[in-house]
Amino acid sequence: MQNQARRKRRRVNKGMIVRILCLLLAALVVVLAAVETVRARHEAKTIKTLNAQIAELEAQKTELEAQIPDAVLNGPDGSLYYQGLYPEMQVDPKPVFRDQPEKTAYLTFDDGPSANTYTILDALKASGQKATFFIVAKNIPGHEDALQRMADEGHTIAIHTYSHDYRGIYASVEAYLEDFHQAYEAIYDACGVHAELFRFPGGSVNAYNRSIYQPLIAEMLRRGFVYHDWSVSSEDATGKDYTAEQLAGFVMDGTAQVGKPVILMHDSGDKKNTAAAVPEIVRRLTEAGYTCAPLTGEVRPVCFGYQT
Repeated sequence: MQNQARRKRRRVNKGMIVRILCLLLAALVVVLAAVETVRARHEAKTIKTLNAQIAELEAQKTELEAQIPDAVLNGPDGSLYYQGLYPEMQVDPKPVFRDQPEKTAYLTFDDGPSANTYTILDALKASGQKATFFIVAKNIPGHEDALQRMADEGHTIAIHTYSHDYRGIYASVEAYLEDFHQAYEAIYDACGVHAELFRFPGGSVNAYNRSIYQPLIAEMLRRGFVYHDWSVSSEDATGKDYTAEQLAGFVMDGTAQVGKPVILMHDSGDKKNTAAAVPEIVRRLTEAGYTCAPLTGEVRPVCFGYQT
């Protein structure tokens, strides 16, 4: 009897163990299923997020691709997009540099024309000396006769800019060409001259054009235009109210230190002292043995060095 009772208890215990194991197994299955559900939901959320990011990148890609013609190669000949802009804006034949007489000074005036330009023209005419005027073409209306005088009296008419908006013109090579073309056409309309020389606002290498100045210079030279920086400054653009006498002194001090004085001055509306200084500058230069001549395509330019 006792043996039967023990065997019965063993069977009961085994049954209990089996049931417990089954319950544990079932619980494990439920837990694993729950974990899988959570993982699947997380993956679905991750996939949804990734898909949204991919869609956003695709939209950006499409937008950038629409802008590619402004900056990349697009022709079988390897030409750049902007090289096809304004095909008439070329210098032909391209200039050939030649040796110039010693003791030649080049007076240059940026930012005109203005009322001060006439004072400068009068001083140059009285002395028989010549200069170069880098025109800001938005200032031409009302001063067309000043440009005609420049052409008739043997001065060089060159391009500085149309807008003189540094950020705008140096936004890209294309933006610079657009502004340059406006100036090119405005000058021709005013006096019948197609300008062949130019000066970059701020000089050929400046804080605004660092990202584009090398391809920009290359493009302008490809078209045959010659740019001129400067080797002497009159200091009339420093914001200080120098007298005409002081400005003349700066010019002569600078000229004494260089072999080829390309002298930077300005003839905008606020430069009355510069205009007043021109007779004294010309007098001192001629007394020192210099002749004031206009820049031309034959004058090898003074250019700022490329920076790396």
